[in-house]
Amino acid sequence: MPEGRNHKDCEELSYRGKNRLLSKSAIVVRFLENWPVIESYFKGKNLAQMEIDSFNQFVDKKLDEIVEENSEIIPKIEEVKVELSDIEIRAPSIREADGSPRETFYPMEARIRNRSYAGEIWITMKLFRRDVERDVRRTCIGELPIMLKSNRCWLTGKNLDEIMEMDEDPMDPGGYFIINGSEKVLMTQEVLASDRVLIAKETKGVAAEVISTKGAFKGRVRVTRSPDGILNVTFPASPRKLMLFVLLKALGLKSLKEIKDAFPDEKEIDNDILVNWENTLVKTEEEALDKIGKYVAPGQIIDYRLRRAQEVIDAFLLPHLGQTKEFRLAKAYYLVMMATKGIEKSFGLRGEDDKDNYSNKRLELSGKLMEHLFRYSFKYFIKDLRFQIDRTITRRRKLNISTVVRPGAVSERIRFAMSTGNWIGRATGVSKFMDRVNYLSPITDLRKVKSPLNKNRELYEARDVHGTHWGRLGPIETPDGPQCGLVKNLALMADVTTETDETPIEDILNKKGVKLK
Repeated sequence: MPEGRNHKDCEELSYRGKNRLLSKSAIVVRFLENWPVIESYFKGKNLAQMEIDSFNQFVDKKLDEIVEENSEIIPKIEEVKVELSDIEIRAPSIREADGSPRETFYPMEARIRNRSYAGEIWITMKLFRRDVERDVRRTCIGELPIMLKSNRCWLTGKNLDEIMEMDEDPMDPGGYFIINGSEKVLMTQEVLASDRVLIAKETKGVAAEVISTKGAFKGRVRVTRSPDGILNVTFPASPRKLMLFVLLKALGLKSLKEIKDAFPDEKEIDNDILVNWENTLVKTEEEALDKIGKYVAPGQIIDYRLRRAQEVIDAFLLPHLGQTKEFRLAKAYYLVMMATKGIEKSFGLRGEDDKDNYSNKRLELSGKLMEHLFRYSFKYFIKDLRFQIDRTITRRRKLNISTVVRPGAVSERIRFAMSTGNWIGRATGVSKFMDRVNYLSPITDLRKVKSPLNKNRELYEARDVHGTHWGRLGPIETPDGPQCGLVKNLALMADVTTETDETPIEDILNKKGVKLK
């Protein structure tokens, strides 16, 4: 018996110990009761399936959209035009040192021979000169790394015996790339949601902010309200301290009545409308456009200034709504909505939005990251194509597609980013070597989530566990040191959906008679 304890104390400790053992055994029993559910989930679920689905969406849908964005190429010499269409990514193949091609190229051979597991990119190109078709050709413009187990991979659709004949592990989840013989995995990037208005309190008032995204372009639009009630707006290429009502006039809301009708009928908002109207010096739509034009085209004649102001508004202001003249009124109402939220926050009628809430975050999987990279590489290819056409014509050489296409223009940039991890938008460490120490290591790498925030700053709130992480992220699995809380891991049963098109929903709403105010 321990010194200083009587029999009664020992009996009580023994009773507590038994209770603790009983409670642990109850947890184990409950876990085992649910084990069939967990077992059935992982039996039919690949832990890397979300990465594979994302890459498949990129190859099947997003590539066509990128080509449509750049379908017509007009060099400096205007009599020449090139049209692009029908992009196709083929299954991985290899060209030997003697130039002979081989169609089938398996992942294990790529690992052993230190080659990249990549498929050729083929596209239809039409060359016009003086509106006359001179050359049509299906040409290879480079190579794209192929994700293992994706639709373009040789392992897809094979049974266990066939996979083993290819010298592959049948338990391997896929979802990674092979670059110069090294297995590379793309780390999922955690970013703020695009096209979502967030309200934040600042030292000099309140700001309503949205990241408007259209293709590769991301424009941050801010509507700020100062303590004295003045509303200002900033967007890419806009003048500093541009008053909101000046921009609303430039967008087509010319009179006080039109502006009042756009805002909700509330006493606090009416007061701010009158304050801003009195402080707006411009009277007409033309004066409002000229105020913007003087900033974007200083020293030019008025006609050019007005045209440049309209081009800037259409291209850089809320591009996700549209980039033509017809969408200007919609942009005006969207800015009014942002201003309304800012005014309501100033008067305590609305709370502040939490940027760390996971409903305001999005995860960019491998497909989205490859989309950013390919869009950048493809634009460089177009730039190079324009240069080659201009040089060929200037030197009076024969102009045809085979002489102006340089396949390395696409491949070099993709391979460099995949090898170094330096991505578009100054992101670093996006691709990394996949750890093969044990079975769990590659799975951990495939389900890592990385925040783009600076690791050398404190950012206490961003590093903390948030309530919305429940069931989505593992609160324990995070590295020590500067990356703590910024690199996280998805929970084992968490799943990330791929991007969906909102057009069908918009069509249903239009058929039901829902109208844009």
